[in-house]
Amino acid sequence: ADPIPRATTGAIMKISEALDSSYKLLNTKSKTYKLDSEVLLADVLKKKNRLDLYLNLNQSLNKKEKSLFFKYIDERKSTKPVSKILNKSHFWSFELDISKKVLIPRPETEVLVDLVTKRIEKKSRIKFLDVGCGSGCISFALLDFYKNSSGLAIDISKQAVLNTKINFEKKFSTKRLKIIRQDLFTFKTQNFFDLIISNPPYLKLSEYSQLDKSIKQYEPKDALVADNKSGLKFFENIILKLKNNLKLNGYLALEIGDFQFKKIGKMLVLNGFKIEDTFVLINNQVRCLVAKKVKN
Repeated sequence: ADPIPRATTGAIMKISEALDSSYKLLNTKSKTYKLDSEVLLADVLKKKNRLDLYLNLNQSLNKKEKSLFFKYIDERKSTKPVSKILNKSHFWSFELDISKKVLIPRPETEVLVDLVTKRIEKKSRIKFLDVGCGSGCISFALLDFYKNSSGLAIDISKQAVLNTKINFEKKFSTKRLKIIRQDLFTFKTQNFFDLIISNPPYLKLSEYSQLDKSIKQYEPKDALVADNKSGLKFFENIILKLKNNLKLNGYLALEIGDFQFKKIGKMLVLNGFKIEDTFVLINNQVRCLVAKKVKN
């Protein structure tokens, strides 16, 4: 390991010095080394945000703060994601606990929720199903936006169900969300929903092997890999089986993988859906879609 710069071992260290030292330690390890350092230091010093650091560059760190900060920097050097170092991640208007083995919420998943909010009016009283809830991020965004809504969140992972419950108890005092451990492939319900939403595993095994080491080491493989062949296993099940639990004119919102839109689009049309909206990445791949059930 690189030696910690001498400045970090002295008794007193200012914010400006701590940042400079951390930049030197991380600049070959992370493309976002400045952002990483600032987020970690702001957390250690309990600042509201990174800007607060720059308004207080001459503030000193005590021994405990300095020790914790450079412990975090050391973890980041070993490719551990900042969210997993702090066990929290921002999503929608929330700070979510992600201390369990769950995916770190991604910006594209926020876009998925955003596409839904453009289709379903804010004042609507909706009932939704969140398939593969993970940290609970999608469910909480929906409960927050649709104040009269209620939902069912399912996940096969014991860790994910626990993590969703931890976050739910922190954010909501009512019983608007039912959270159950359930395998999608054996899941049955008599309920009908206005919205079914999912960010399921959608990678092929070959795509998973190309992922960054930090993802493979710190995020659950089962939440990323669908199958060895097409990555479509979960979508087939959601579309073919759960369409019967979606009300007519209800919406299905999905986050999908690269080069999957054509096949999923065809599947949707054959099963009585009309694609209403999509979100396209800079590489021209559709990442999110919202479809309306127009036929029973």
